[in-house]
Amino acid sequence: MQTAGTTIALVVVNYGSAALIDRNVGDLAGGSGAGHRIVVVDNYSGEAERARVDRLCRRHGWTSVLLDSNTGFAGGVNAGLVAARGLGADAFLLLNPDAMITAETITALHDQVRANPLQLVAPRVTRPDGSTWAVGSSVDLRTGRMRRRAGLQGLTADEAPWVSGACLAFSRELLERTGGLPESYFLYWEDVDFSQRVRQVGGSLLVRSDLTVVHDEGGTQRGAGDRRLSDRYYYFNCRNRLLFAARQLDRRGVLRWMASTPRQSWQILLRGGRRQLLQSPAPLLAAIKGSVAGLGIAARSLLRRHRIEDDHGLDLAAERVGATGGGALSGSDSPITALMSFPQRPPKANPYRLLLERGLRNAPGLKIKYFSWRTALFGDYDVFHVHWPEILLEGSTPLKSAVRRALYLLFLARMRRRRIAIVRTMHNLELPRDIDRVEIALLRATERQTGLWIRLNTSTELPADRPGATILHGHYRDWYGDHPRSEIVPGRAIFYGLIRRYKGVPELVSAFTAGTDQQLSLHVLGRPSTEELADSIRAAAGDDHRVQLRLGFVEDPDLVAEITAAELVVLPYQEMHNSAAVLTALSLDRPVLIPDNEVNRKLAAEVGPGWIHTYDGPFSAAVLQRAVTELRTSPPSGRPDLEQRDWDLGGVQHADAYRVARRMARR
Repeated sequence: MQTAGTTIALVVVNYGSAALIDRNVGDLAGGSGAGHRIVVVDNYSGEAERARVDRLCRRHGWTSVLLDSNTGFAGGVNAGLVAARGLGADAFLLLNPDAMITAETITALHDQVRANPLQLVAPRVTRPDGSTWAVGSSVDLRTGRMRRRAGLQGLTADEAPWVSGACLAFSRELLERTGGLPESYFLYWEDVDFSQRVRQVGGSLLVRSDLTVVHDEGGTQRGAGDRRLSDRYYYFNCRNRLLFAARQLDRRGVLRWMASTPRQSWQILLRGGRRQLLQSPAPLLAAIKGSVAGLGIAARSLLRRHRIEDDHGLDLAAERVGATGGGALSGSDSPITALMSFPQRPPKANPYRLLLERGLRNAPGLKIKYFSWRTALFGDYDVFHVHWPEILLEGSTPLKSAVRRALYLLFLARMRRRRIAIVRTMHNLELPRDIDRVEIALLRATERQTGLWIRLNTSTELPADRPGATILHGHYRDWYGDHPRSEIVPGRAIFYGLIRRYKGVPELVSAFTAGTDQQLSLHVLGRPSTEELADSIRAAAGDDHRVQLRLGFVEDPDLVAEITAAELVVLPYQEMHNSAAVLTALSLDRPVLIPDNEVNRKLAAEVGPGWIHTYDGPFSAAVLQRAVTELRTSPPSGRPDLEQRDWDLGGVQHADAYRVARRMARR
């Protein structure tokens, strides 16, 4: 029996399933007068679906959380939990859109977790025909094999129990102990990890077999009468079993799970039946790609010699607006072809492009084509993804620039006529400087025609009334991982990267030379954009023996050796929004000193304490000295948490964004 003044909040995460939610949950009261509240989180799949969710919640008196990107199951859940806490809920119930529950079952689950606040409780989950879908399961920690364990009974010493995320109830106390659901899984296995986490913080699992929830899995993962599951199902189940191993098992356990990957991935694939393999190679390819991605995660965890750090992404102290990460709760894996804005030949010293390409190639159902004017004007593709459109407009001579601009105008007209969607990644917030009126006009025309914008952090403001997605800039651990590292030189600070005026390098060198601490040193690596800028840096350094300048291009092995030798990376940019240099430092496990702003504060919260030091106002020797002192007093532990910045994850997020843009362009 519920006590007056107590509330359990139902959190339902939506991805294109508003009609299901209305059908399955619409009869439940969810206003302030009920013993429960209902929070619907919309993982962005398009403006029309967002509007449907908004209308649905207004009609029923529910709370809506409208995210600006597709955050995956755990990301959506965590956003909903923040909203539910704001409503004063003392308990929470996670419910799939395709699950049906009664008010009586909600009350019973609430009573259970109120009486036992450290229990994670699930009901018996049945299919519409009455057969059991889930009543407790286990994962064999030796192999990763899943077993159904009715009521979590009969477990061996090597089995870890878990309960399905289709319907889970837990208390506010248990939420605060666990920190929410781990977001790096993206889709599937986060309930297995969360169950393990509950036990690690002193909680327990319970299946109430006397309580029933009906789950129609076909509502989100397959069509009626179709045994085959989505390619996304195969990809993420094969990937995430190995992510679980990397997060939860010791070195020997991870190796065992890696060795069992072919067998276990095949078993996952067979959940959709053998006949599907005769119809299309797509399920097999998705399982292979997921397995390869998972093996990469597991191998990296072995090289780091410790388990992957927790990424329970729930910020219990702040409201979550927008979202990071990505993924899908369902959604189509329909084939889609995207034309990239870059050519096939890889650019020198641009790992972003190459790592992005790798992630895109691993995304189920996505085919990419490289840019050429022949392909742009005559090829077949659904989406054009552009990063820096100005590159397509600039030639080495005025004549070549004029030709490129004429071709680009034809390109825009073709895409408009054929309803080809344009997707734009927001690397820079403003147009390039020193460009003429013709180029400005073409770039503005591109902006007007862009159907979806991708931002690299949640602080970037999307264009007004334009749909967007948040896809975090990936890390560089794989790119630099094979290069030898140096021993740290105490007191050494370093700046590196292409040197432009706004990065404040002359000011950095001047401030450093004004300091008197002879135990500090400064290395500056990178090619200045102008000779005048190079001269100003040399003049600032003077004859100070503590400053070493290497003003030119630096190859990767030398860059890694220099960065890892530094005690602190210093990047005193006058404007900092999306910085690959910061992620390079964090990927190499080096702390950074950067200006204080919203973007950098969010990054500091993401990666963990001690890795990012910030300052206000002009850079000075005192700022550097204070950061070094703080670093030595409270050094970071482990490694920076960059798991949400996985490139394969980003590839699937991009594929989702492409599909949304295509759907909108063809309306």
